[in-house]
Amino acid sequence: MRQGPNMPSLSIITTCKGRLSHLKTSLPSFLAQENSEVIVVDYDCPDNTFDYVRTHFASVKVLKVEDRPYFNNWEARNIGAARASGNIIAFVDADTIISKDFSGWAIKNCHPGAYAKMPNAVSLQVHRDQSLSPGSNRFEGILILPKETFLKLGGYDDLLQGWGAGGDIDMVDRLEFHGEKRLLMPEALVERSIAHSDHDRIRFHKMGISASHLTGLLYRVSKNSMMRIFAKEISRDDRLRLYQLAKDAAERPAAQNSAKIELLVISDKVQSSNYKIEQTITTKIIWSQ
Repeated sequence: MRQGPNMPSLSIITTCKGRLSHLKTSLPSFLAQENSEVIVVDYDCPDNTFDYVRTHFASVKVLKVEDRPYFNNWEARNIGAARASGNIIAFVDADTIISKDFSGWAIKNCHPGAYAKMPNAVSLQVHRDQSLSPGSNRFEGILILPKETFLKLGGYDDLLQGWGAGGDIDMVDRLEFHGEKRLLMPEALVERSIAHSDHDRIRFHKMGISASHLTGLLYRVSKNSMMRIFAKEISRDDRLRLYQLAKDAAERPAAQNSAKIELLVISDKVQSSNYKIEQTITTKIIWSQ
């Protein structure tokens, strides 16, 4: 896709539900980027982010999503990406302040066939959270990639629910599955994040962190195995059934120590024979004692 003379090269997308106080701090750092546009998705935000942004930042594309009592960051990101004009899209959370060099690096490095993310939390030097608690901000939700690539993958898997579900990890797994090259962003592209509690993180989620993490982990690992077997993405109907199996498994009493789902994925009768071949996927998560 070629850009017109007045079209941005980079679209920075952020979502907001109850985080307007964070957005007031981070939004100026998004708007300071060259050759960029900013898209804010008001995901049924109780702070009325839509009106605030439209009043104070006329250059921002602000979208309003209604009737969403629970926050789904992955659906919200997909909605924002659908309105992006740039060849490259960058997803940045509302609690993250980026440096002035962010867009320049993204435009220079994120070419077709590659995507960029921040280093894993354990690898971080400047921004590393020493405790690495479950709720620590690790910047791993930041993602930069060509819009064409994002659309080819169908966006984020919005079946994943809850803060700990791993929608960002799922997207990276799928990018790797399709052979996209991973680029690690320089840490200096992020200045800082705004500290907040786990309570704030899950305030608009139906599932808690532990439940969403276990459900998401069972679902993602099983889905990845199915993708490798069938050498393609899995249909939404099949993913819906798989997610429900993962959720049911995570809710069983035994899930306090372990959780398991088992799938019969192939059952083929061999031609001119009296037997068939069955193949199953078993995903079991076991906690260390």
